[in-house]
Amino acid sequence: MIAKLEALRYPTGPSRYYGLDLSICLQAGALAGSLIVASALLEVYIRGLVVRYSEQAQATYARKIEAELELEEMRGEGFNKLIAHLVDAGLFDTDDAETAKKIYREVRIPAHHGLPSRLLGRTKSDPFRSIWGLLGLGTEVSMQEFEEFVENEALPIIGTIVNIIERNQVREYA
Repeated sequence: MIAKLEALRYPTGPSRYYGLDLSICLQAGALAGSLIVASALLEVYIRGLVVRYSEQAQATYARKIEAELELEEMRGEGFNKLIAHLVDAGLFDTDDAETAKKIYREVRIPAHHGLPSRLLGRTKSDPFRSIWGLLGLGTEVSMQEFEEFVENEALPIIGTIVNIIERNQVREYA
């Protein structure tokens, strides 16, 4: 996976830096950190693609808009909308887009905000939540549960992120 990361072509912006940081985290065996950096890399990479392709599209216009600043000002354009624009333009695979949206929703947001229950897929209607509560054992996520999730799920999720990026490389250099 590290070799794949180092071979990737990155768009405009800090995504290459995140890719390098992810390589370092993986080499060090920091799985939780790797998961957080990988999910951030996915978001930064998508934003970088939008900026790169916007700049390319605007290159023919007399007045070039600075795409990165424009994107930053468009706060309503969240991750799902940005990736949808790429898919609509034929610049990103549809299946990869759906997987990326799921990772963003189920991993990126909870990992970034420290929401372990949400990261582990717990909901208010989770039957175990009710059972543990009735037994007086609490409903919070234990260190062991979190550790097991990270040890069992981090690498497959990171692998999926790296594969998505690899399949959706910047077209200009392909």
